[in-house]
Amino acid sequence: MTPISTYWMWTTGTYEVTLDFGLDWRKSYLMTGSLTLTDGGDRAHIYIATECHYSGGDQVLCGVRDSGDDFDLSVMEFISSASSVTVKLKTRGGAHRAEGVLYEV
Repeated sequence: MTPISTYWMWTTGTYEVTLDFGLDWRKSYLMTGSLTLTDGGDRAHIYIATECHYSGGDQVLCGVRDSGDDFDLSVMEFISSASSVTVKLKTRGGAHRAEGVLYEV
């Protein structure tokens, strides 16, 4: 595995922060991320919000996975045939930080 990108996101209060990653649809990737700071009794989660797939031709199909109140602490997912992926940190109160790495596999 080769690290392609490292990322950090942080918020204080109730916010949604996103990062978009452009990918080569002919390659496979591993997206990782986890909460590295949670200060306060409020909630936060990091997840893949959108994944767009391309398989040639003129169509790009995007799937939205904005899972509302499904709070989790991390993301680890293999991605293939994708032209882009969006990672989101969603928080409710408190101070929260997430970080992760995108690997090419």
